[in-house]
Amino acid sequence: MKRIITPIIVSILILASASCSREKEVLKVFHAGSLSVPLKQMVSEFETMYPHVEVQLEGAGSLTCIRKITELNKPCDVLAVADYSLIDELMIPEYADHNVMFAGNELAIGFQKDSHWENDLTAENWYEVIMRDDVHYGRSDPDHDPSGYRTVITVNLQERRKRKEGLTNRFLEKDVKFIRPKGTELLPLLEVGVIDLVFHYRSVLVQHNLGFLPLSDSLNLSNPSLDDWYSGSCMEIDGTDKANKITKCGEAMVYGICKPKTSQSKYADEFLQFIMTRGREILEENGQPAIQPILTTKSTSKPYWFKSINKI
Repeated sequence: MKRIITPIIVSILILASASCSREKEVLKVFHAGSLSVPLKQMVSEFETMYPHVEVQLEGAGSLTCIRKITELNKPCDVLAVADYSLIDELMIPEYADHNVMFAGNELAIGFQKDSHWENDLTAENWYEVIMRDDVHYGRSDPDHDPSGYRTVITVNLQERRKRKEGLTNRFLEKDVKFIRPKGTELLPLLEVGVIDLVFHYRSVLVQHNLGFLPLSDSLNLSNPSLDDWYSGSCMEIDGTDKANKITKCGEAMVYGICKPKTSQSKYADEFLQFIMTRGREILEENGQPAIQPILTTKSTSKPYWFKSINKI
């Protein structure tokens, strides 16, 4: 009898577990790779609050995330990108109604902690060091990742600042084999010593316990009061596809988030609400500044309001 009953009980438990799993509502989030660490923490807490919801994170370069929606028609409930203006330019009005600015960041040059770079690399010599034949650096692809075009803009700002004509072109011609679609893919190359230096967001370098050289506000794209200076450096990148180019000019870094019109999850609003409240604390804990107050850019139909906005 035991031999008969035991398999039956096991089968019932397996079916019950499968049933519970099937009943979970999936919430799909496309996000910039630089948000991977804080978003994982947010999801862990959110799923504890909503145990019947399964949040699926899909990280990539911000432009790649957007093209999954605009070109590939992939379902997405929440989109979070490293450059808010991409939502304004490529998502609104066809694919989204709103765009909320929620976080900032700054560009830095990363390296292995406790390496000789901590002493050799300075705010005055970094661009000369990078041009050396025995030094290899990594950067992300400007056509896929905002950190890619922000890196080029920063180098161009240094060219203008130091009056080093041709610096940007020499920078673009060097180490092209170490360009990756998203910045976080460069970190393993840095870890094993394939590259010596990497251009990346300060928050990501902090989260991965890497050493880094902070750049001055005139170069790191962090200070809104310097937007007039930043905007003097621009570059052309792929928009919705290679045939549709857009021009990106320097400005202080601001991350944007929205709920695409095709969202099917009734929990998308709750997750956005969580990001704008508890999520902001998690961002700060991970070395990324949250914008105060929350700002909403242009909307074609209705403004997007958060229930706790006055309490943040």
